[in-house]
Amino acid sequence: MEFKNTIQSLQKLGGSVVKEGRGILKKKKKTTRQNTLYNQFDYLVTSSKDSVTLEFEFGRAEDYWQFVDEGVRGAGGFKGSGKMRGQGSPFKYSTKMPPRQPLINWIKNKSLKGRSKKGRFITNESFGFLIQRAIYQRGLERTQFFTRPFTTQLKKQEKKILQAFADDLEVQLKQTFKD
Repeated sequence: MEFKNTIQSLQKLGGSVVKEGRGILKKKKKTTRQNTLYNQFDYLVTSSKDSVTLEFEFGRAEDYWQFVDEGVRGAGGFKGSGKMRGQGSPFKYSTKMPPRQPLINWIKNKSLKGRSKKGRFITNESFGFLIQRAIYQRGLERTQFFTRPFTTQLKKQEKKILQAFADDLEVQLKQTFKD
């Protein structure tokens, strides 16, 4: 069976989700120097003899895109002002802190310098630990760069996708009964 109309409608859905998701990433400033998640967030529509599939790809960000999307709840126990992040997330820091080395690399890439209470510069390792502890205690913010656009676009385009599939099925049935 040919799924010409269905493929077009799924490509429209995938394109809309990716465009809106990238906009959210940019708005929430979740871009990096290499922009791995931003650049490699894409979709792929494949068809076989009797099915059509829409897949979303995240490239090298496959390991962490869910944490950026859903956020991570903090373990709590922090002092001072600051709000908990990641409320409503299924992920939570409870026993293990986030890895420090990527944070140190991020500090070096951004050319950030931490200071002690006395105003002296601290090492990148110490600064990395402070950031690591803050993330562990407060968590990571939810962006819903994938979840929100996918659900809203699916609701908007659901009828069009079903109609496209019905049109493809009608063409196939006419062709089958004609032969």
